[in-house]
Amino acid sequence: MSAPSVALVVSLALLTADALIELGFITSMVSYLHAGAPSGTLVVNTPPAAAPGQASTYEIKGKPLNMLVNQGHTSNGAAGSAVVLIGIVGALALYARAKLPGRPLTKFLYGAWMVFQVPTFLLTLSALGYTFAVTNKHRGQTIDQTVAYATQPGPYALDQWTPQNWFAAVLAQLDLADPAVAADLARHLRVMRGWQYNLILLFLVQLAETVLALVDWWAWRQNGGHQGHLQAAGQASEKHYGSQGDYNDGTNHGHGVNYSQLQYETQAYDDESKNINQHGGYNNGTNAQAQQYV
Repeated sequence: MSAPSVALVVSLALLTADALIELGFITSMVSYLHAGAPSGTLVVNTPPAAAPGQASTYEIKGKPLNMLVNQGHTSNGAAGSAVVLIGIVGALALYARAKLPGRPLTKFLYGAWMVFQVPTFLLTLSALGYTFAVTNKHRGQTIDQTVAYATQPGPYALDQWTPQNWFAAVLAQLDLADPAVAADLARHLRVMRGWQYNLILLFLVQLAETVLALVDWWAWRQNGGHQGHLQAAGQASEKHYGSQGDYNDGTNHGHGVNYSQLQYETQAYDDESKNINQHGGYNNGTNAQAQQYV
């Protein structure tokens, strides 16, 4: 039995939990973008400078024309990989390693889990860097309400926006006519920022888990754990031949030779040799007497 360290088990549980939180944040954002207020139009009080003497309100699409979403896809993939490839597969692999050493399924699960460690960590690192890089690049952009008023009720076409930057600009720069919509946007903006900054925690926890998994793997090898497959195979062979009586009283591995039977046959051969020698001596004596008569 080769039980993993407590630190590894704890880090694996924390990683799975945090990755599930990340997936929840991203799923909430995607659902809101497709079915919430941003999926329709927002009613904005018209500032005097944007359209002097015109209507008191105008409409703007809830999402801009150039919305950047690839960083969300990357983060979603990183969190999903952490849950499935590291969390679920890891739990199964460590349980199998401790309870079912040497089995082909154990070897496959544990080997696959160790192979996934570094690539999934690098994916999380990439998602973290990509998300913050693209968000910081477009931070501080402004909405030109003259352009927005002129293109209503279509989407705002200037610049590129991340969801966090767009809704932050909408809340800070546009006078939304419905306070309830503004409150709804503010609540979901916190969720959007939540999955962005949760990537930092996900990265740190996964870094710890990856290091602990590699250390545990090395200790397992040093203790001979990697030979468990051969030992288990040998035990299986012993059980197989033992059930056939081949290992009773000593057996040659895999050749089916019974040493008890071999000893019996050897003793019989020795007895027969002695008889032959005795008869040979008698015959020699008889021949000598016959020669005397001759």
